[in-house]
Formats: sequence, C-alpha cells, structure tokens
Amino acid sequence: MAQKRWGKTPYEFTDESGTTKTVVLHGRVRWCIEELRKAGRTGRTGREALGPRWAAYVFTAKRKYGIPIHDTWEPHEGEHPGRHKRWWLGCEIRPIPQQEAAE
Repeated sequence: MAQKRWGKTPYEFTDESGTTKTVVLHGRVRWCIEELRKAGRTGRTGREALGPRWAAYVFTAKRKYGIPIHDTWEPHEGEHPGRHKRWWLGCEIRPIPQQEAAE
C-alpha cells in the first residue's frame, strides 16, 4: 500500500518551558510545519506558501499540539493591498525516523 505524502509522522520539539514533546502530525498541519521548517527565521505568509487555510493550520499546530509558533502583522501591496500575518517556528522541530520512534 502506498504511503500518503503527508501521512502520520512523529515529530519531536522542545516547548518554551523546556519540555521535550513528541506529537504525531499529518495532513495540512504537517505540511504547514514543514513549510515553516524550510523557511527558518524568515517565516512564511499565506502568499508565499500557497495553502487555502494557513491560519487554521497554524492554529491547530499551536493549540492542539502545543508547537510554539510566533507571528507578526506586515503590510503588502498589490491589487488588494492590506496586511497579512507572517509565522515562524519558536522551536527546533524534527521528524523522528521510524527506527528511532519504534524504540
């Protein structure tokens, strides 16, 4: 059976209190975390990494899984000028290799 591209995968991170946690991410929340990992300290906006519901993915990652994600508002130009949020990770987070997760 083929594995889904964004199937369930365990991740490890240290929260802001210094506690190391393991969570199992999947779907668009996992995709969102991978985008934020690639972006590093620069972070991402919904305009840079197109996803239909960025704010919802970030909300779920923060509230359901406790992953520290920071944000700020920034202006943007274009046909519909306004402002949007930029998000970035407030921790190091990494997928746990399958053999490590099994131990």
